[in-house]
Amino acid sequence: MLSGAASAPFSAPALWLTGLARGLMLIGLAVALGGLAGRGLARQYLTRHPQERPGPLPEPWALRGCVLGLAASAALLVTAVLGPGIAARLAQPPVTGLRSSATGVIAAAELACFALAAILLRLRQTGWSMLPLAGVVVAEGIRSHPDGIIPVAGALLTYCHLLPALLWAGMLAYVLRAAVAWRSEPAAVTGLIRLYGNAAAWLFSVVMVTGIVQALLLVPLGSVLTTAYGLFLVAKAAVVAVVAGLAIAGRVWLRRHPRPGAGPALATRLEVVALAVVLIITGILTVITPPARPIFSSAAAVREHAGPAS
Repeated sequence: MLSGAASAPFSAPALWLTGLARGLMLIGLAVALGGLAGRGLARQYLTRHPQERPGPLPEPWALRGCVLGLAASAALLVTAVLGPGIAARLAQPPVTGLRSSATGVIAAAELACFALAAILLRLRQTGWSMLPLAGVVVAEGIRSHPDGIIPVAGALLTYCHLLPALLWAGMLAYVLRAAVAWRSEPAAVTGLIRLYGNAAAWLFSVVMVTGIVQALLLVPLGSVLTTAYGLFLVAKAAVVAVVAGLAIAGRVWLRRHPRPGAGPALATRLEVVALAVVLIITGILTVITPPARPIFSSAAAVREHAGPAS
């Protein structure tokens, strides 16, 4: 029997709705933030290869990503307002300073950040739009499980894990769109995907190292297969392994000199789908209480019972 599954029962619809909404919010953030970074990568490729004229670059789906993130954040806020009790039970370990109101406060902050980013994108202020999008990453770090275990250090660890993961997924989505637009020029397609692959290798390394540290922090080894959080973490790791395999298959495809009109490899297309699944599982993990206990829980409890200093 699983232990330490969640502070809210798995039969509660709010748990799954909150997890799904948070996963969709992460996908929207990846599309927006990673899409802008992906366009920068494609421009870098064109600058390095001025002799190639594969065609115009597609516009990033940054605004669409912001709209998706905005809708998901609104759903999180509505869920927190309509069910404050279960929202408080989902915010475990509690966020320092916010406690039971964390779900609603963080959702409202992310909603405002996505709205501001969307407005700036509509005004074609692409550079400035990166700031509120980064604000969403900051909010997620504050809300994250690691920060509940080790305040501040846990949030910093989350930033180092989440940001590369978002860029990894979002840049791939944009590179695929560019590869489809350039499919009549296979040399440009393979060159762009190879450039992305080099960047993705570094991002993947950072994601793996920080992910392992997070796992060791949140799940004792004896709880990996006996808790819901541990099992979902294993599922996430399995999908990441599939992503790595698809990435390797995509690199092998690059050596075969694809014919004009072929576009990106099927393995590369499936890779972006698998990354979306990883983000959905990540969203579900955020509403499951990890088995590890907060390191400073005793001190926090003393402060809470003592009340504010006079």
